[in-house]
Amino acid sequence: MNNAARRVPRFTACLAALFAVVAVNQWVVQVNPTTTALFMLLVVLAAATRWGLAESIFTSVAAMLSFNFYFLPPVGTFTIADPQNWVALFAFLVTAITASQLSASAKRRADEAMQGRSEVTRLYELSRALLMEESSDSLRHAVLRAGQILRIGEVSFYDTASGKVFGDAGVVVTVEDLANVARSGLAAEKGGIGIIPVRMGTRVIGSLATSGSRLSQAVRDSVASLLAINYERTEALKRAAAAEVAKRNEEFKSSLLDGLAHDLKTPLTAIRTCVTRLISIPPRTEEVRQELLSIIDQESSRLQNTISEAIELARIESKELHLERQLAPVADIVEMALGEVRDENPARFSVDIPAALEVNVDPLLVRRALLQVIENARKYAPPDSPIRIEANKQSGLVQLSVKDRGPGIALDELERIFEKFYRGRKRKEQVDGTGMGLAIARGIIEAHGGSVCAENRPGGGAAIVFSIPVKQ
Repeated sequence: MNNAARRVPRFTACLAALFAVVAVNQWVVQVNPTTTALFMLLVVLAAATRWGLAESIFTSVAAMLSFNFYFLPPVGTFTIADPQNWVALFAFLVTAITASQLSASAKRRADEAMQGRSEVTRLYELSRALLMEESSDSLRHAVLRAGQILRIGEVSFYDTASGKVFGDAGVVVTVEDLANVARSGLAAEKGGIGIIPVRMGTRVIGSLATSGSRLSQAVRDSVASLLAINYERTEALKRAAAAEVAKRNEEFKSSLLDGLAHDLKTPLTAIRTCVTRLISIPPRTEEVRQELLSIIDQESSRLQNTISEAIELARIESKELHLERQLAPVADIVEMALGEVRDENPARFSVDIPAALEVNVDPLLVRRALLQVIENARKYAPPDSPIRIEANKQSGLVQLSVKDRGPGIALDELERIFEKFYRGRKRKEQVDGTGMGLAIARGIIEAHGGSVCAENRPGGGAAIVFSIPVKQ
């Protein structure tokens, strides 16, 4: 409905109010013309306060004519006999119009104040929503939230760096329109939609298009500033994440090089020393010869295990691990793993597993994962400390745990110890290793649809727990 159509019922209401004043003062309560003029003036002020200047001026003119027709002699005509009444009528009209202008102006300022308060409230809500947004797609969510909170039909943001548009571009405003404003740094308008450049300091980072005539220029600029802050915050978070990833990669590379250098160099050095001894200075006794050959055999096996672990981890990460599932008793898997453990004190291992407990897995791979965890516990726990292996069934999962009485795991490392090449800070200088064992174990268990976690035991020590679905 346009303004003219809306004003027709308002004008009618003003005329009805004036007629009511005339009727009361003319036929119900006989009062003097001055009192009637004051009542009419109240109607004019009410129209100005309720609607605005146009309605109040219309009411002023209608009140002046009514006052002249019904209360100034000769009554019943628009003729004025006494010149003094002209002055009174003119003074009434001026007073009515002036009062209506003042009232309309006060109403307009009050409306502007209310609108300003509403805009500030919405901008605060928008800024709060943007600051709380931490998703990876925060810029798109920021533009969406701006449209919802400010109640505007179309809003879009053009990112100069990536050339992407977030929002509703393409309906009225095209990507090229947004790009032109971002390049030129000058505001533009197209189809009732305003486009302004978005700046971070003196640098233009994009452009913002918004529809809706209710938005003032100050609000548009504020929204652009909030989006610029959110954009810079998002970029800062990305840079921080990239720096953290780079730092982690450097740690991985350093740990890998340190571990592999030690695990490859040590056996190679021992093998070379023994071979040189056999070649250059032949042993005088068969016992010495056998001892040297035994060292060569052990170190060759160690070297082979290190290379096998690296290859196995690469297979797991490349998703080339093929499972050959079968229903296997958990006790048999544990027995196979313990049979491969190299420990001078086999009595330290204790097993508590129900004989009937079975799981549908690739037994060779799960044995490999379990062996990695047992070897890890054997290396980090004191030589004569007990290592307990337990299994039970809970809620469709078989939980297989290896518990030791070693130094335990730092709270901030409970999850990180399963990362490839990561080794605990406290013991990595004292115990040989590459940091691949637990990563291999986790990869194998996760390939079976299970999970792995680490926890510290009451009284000291750590527990590594496999959770494997009974059926797949």
